[in-house]
Order: sequence, then C-alpha cells, then structure tokens
Amino acid sequence: MTGKIKLPALEIFMTAVDAVEFSKVLKDQIQSVKFITQHIWPDLNIPTFDVLDMDIAKNIDFSIINTDILSIEDYKKKYVTHYPGHCYNGAVAGDGIVYFECSSIADYAPGSLRNGRLTATYDLLKQPKTDKFVKAVWKIFKKGAKKVYLINRETGQIEDKPETRFFAWPDAAKKFNGEDGHYLTNHAFAYFVAKDV
Repeated sequence: MTGKIKLPALEIFMTAVDAVEFSKVLKDQIQSVKFITQHIWPDLNIPTFDVLDMDIAKNIDFSIINTDILSIEDYKKKYVTHYPGHCYNGAVAGDGIVYFECSSIADYAPGSLRNGRLTATYDLLKQPKTDKFVKAVWKIFKKGAKKVYLINRETGQIEDKPETRFFAWPDAAKKFNGEDGHYLTNHAFAYFVAKDV
C-alpha cells in the first residue's frame, strides 16, 4: 500500500484573545487535545496545556496534540530532539499533531496583523486517525472564523469574493478592520478586512 502524503494548511488571523477562545472550543469538542508551546526547552518537562491563557497565547507557536493518537510520552520519545549540552526541541508535524503558528504584528506594517497558519503533515492511508483529527480541527476553526476580503488601501475598494485560504477570528477581524491603518495582511502588497464585524 503506497502512501498519500497530505499537507493541509489554513492561513489564520488571530489575536491572543482569539487563540484562547479557539483553545477552549477545541478542548470542549475534542477532549483529548493538549497544547505544547513550541520553542526550545531546557529539559524534557515540556510545557503542556489543556487550554491557553492570555499570557501563554501571546506570540508563541504551538503543537496541538491529540493524545488519543499520540501520548505526551510518545511525543517525547518520537518527536523531541536533544541537543547535548544545550536544549530540547519538539517536532511540529507528525501523527496526531497540528502545528498552530500564531499571528503577529507585521514588521513592514506596524499597525497590521500578519497571518499565522494551521498546518499538518501526514500519510492519508497510514494515518487515518490523524486525517480525521485534522479535518475536525479545520471544521472547528472555520466555524468560529470570518471570511476575509482583499482591500485596496489607496481606494478602500474591497473585493466581492472572499479569500479561499485566509480566515480571521472575531477579535482579529474587529481590531484589524482597516481603520487607522490597522489591517490584516499576508505580505507588503496584500491587505485584507473581514466584512460585517
């Protein structure tokens, strides 16, 4: 049986408020999820959370683990790398893992929010449980999200059709609505707003 590698991705706009709310909704609907902060760790006591709070959610990226598929102990064994004399680092892709890269203020447009991402990498045939998990996370995310539209900052003209891969959660949509130079952005030539916020 040959594998079929899937690489789904969503481009996401979320403030820390949105990230906290998303973590609560996710935990409520998939009890087996845990969040692991993704940066270097001094030891194998990796920071794991059931839900996020405002302090944790500020510009740190996460792995979202489904512990019914991958236990924290197995994650440590299979997906954590030790750099001798230095630190530990964890993988952001694998069986039962979704990578949650947070949005951040754009360095090229200080008043605007640059998108983060939800991504996963798995073998559709060999990892059907992960496929089901990823689809559930995507569905939960999209249910809470608003569609975004490309905007011309010079004219204020907003496209009629929404973007297909970009989504904003309510707090990001409200705070980065095009007023006073506060936009949602993907790069220096792409700016968005959500409608009806």
